[in-house]
Amino acid sequence: MTTHYEGILKNTFSLVTGRLISRILQFFLYIYAARRLGADNFGIFSYGFALVYLFSIFMDLGISIYSVQQVSRDHQKAPQYLGAILLSKFFLTILSVLLIIVTGVIMQRGETTLWVLFILGSCVALDNLGGSFNAIFEAHEKMHYEAIIISFSNFIMSMVGFAILYYSPGILLFCTVYAFGAMLRASLACVWCLKKFDRPIFSFDIEFIYELFRKGLPFALVMIFIHIYGYIDTLILAAYCENEIVGYYNAAYRLVEAPLFLIQSLSTAIFPALSRLYVQDKDQLREIVRQFFQKAAALGLSISLVIAILSKDLIELIYGKEYEPSAAVLPILIFSIAIIMPNTICGSTIRAIDKQTISAKVTGLGAIFNVLLNLILIPYFSLLGAAWATIATELFVLVVQVILIWRYIGPVINWESLGRILGLNATIIGFLFISQSLGIWFQLCGITILFLPLTVLTGVISMEELKRYLPIKL
Repeated sequence: MTTHYEGILKNTFSLVTGRLISRILQFFLYIYAARRLGADNFGIFSYGFALVYLFSIFMDLGISIYSVQQVSRDHQKAPQYLGAILLSKFFLTILSVLLIIVTGVIMQRGETTLWVLFILGSCVALDNLGGSFNAIFEAHEKMHYEAIIISFSNFIMSMVGFAILYYSPGILLFCTVYAFGAMLRASLACVWCLKKFDRPIFSFDIEFIYELFRKGLPFALVMIFIHIYGYIDTLILAAYCENEIVGYYNAAYRLVEAPLFLIQSLSTAIFPALSRLYVQDKDQLREIVRQFFQKAAALGLSISLVIAILSKDLIELIYGKEYEPSAAVLPILIFSIAIIMPNTICGSTIRAIDKQTISAKVTGLGAIFNVLLNLILIPYFSLLGAAWATIATELFVLVVQVILIWRYIGPVINWESLGRILGLNATIIGFLFISQSLGIWFQLCGITILFLPLTVLTGVISMEELKRYLPIKL
């Protein structure tokens, strides 16, 4: 078990490190863009970003995730799968970009918005092509290649973005920065994959490609439904509200997305390992899922509480007084982190054990539920309604997936573990309450320094685990 844990933690550490550098830079770039572009243009960018990423799943249709699952079990299949992925995505990306533009024309959002959609659509197309090579890195559990590519390319992209926003803060030029970053990521992934692994085999094997799409479809449906309840709120808000409201909501939403790279990195790291263990050692699979679920739940709830308590000061500190309405929605929206983090572990596990069809059904119900709630709540409660719809949807999906995990591999949490998680977060609340007169910087720095000791003190992480898995031996 130690070997599997160490492999997962090594890959997770690589991805977290790479994505941390990337997310920090992009986070500050996003904040600077919100300030320089203003709430109106920022709302247009947020609308375009949401629409493009809602359609981006049609550029892949689940074939990358399915290929990771299969190649992780047999590395000899990598050239055949890579060739099929590239051929398929070439046509899918062209059709998807056209679909994005047509949708923008139909919705009549104006010329500027159409250009935003075209540029961001090109960005997502390049990222999807680059994702073909990342799938091979992930299947071989060599995530450090992907981490280096992400950190380097996004560093260059962010520097260019800051310069453009400083000298010429236009929305179209800012969108072009994203396309430049995607082109750089795709180029580096292609070169490195071809250098380190076998070259793709381009074979027009219709039966194999058909099987690839057929088996990838459940993964695609999962991602489509996740994208729906991840971005549909912004699109419905845009239909009922002004661009400023969309900007306020997305300013808060970006603070929700910022820490999620942690669980996304872990999910990427554990998926090939869980896929392999499902056919090799189900006992180790069960233990790994249980451990990571509990730690994800603890981390998610801790982040949510800290940001919720400090929400007003954080919004003013990060975005300025212009975005004060965002402070009303953030304390609600932020608790989706506490749900999404353990939920991601459940979803990855269900798909790794060949239950992707069931996962698609669950997320499909979640997407329908989310759309209905947004249509009901947004006309009456605006951005607050969108926030409550997000929380309700994530909670619904979590409950269903925990029940499924319990059925397939056993319970992932017990009363003792739950007590430790609640004890950790009660301690965090106490610290924030006592230190509130010392200011937000003291509170943020203090909780960052104290978090690991508190997890050990409350038993969420044991000393044995620290000694075994920390890079620096205690």
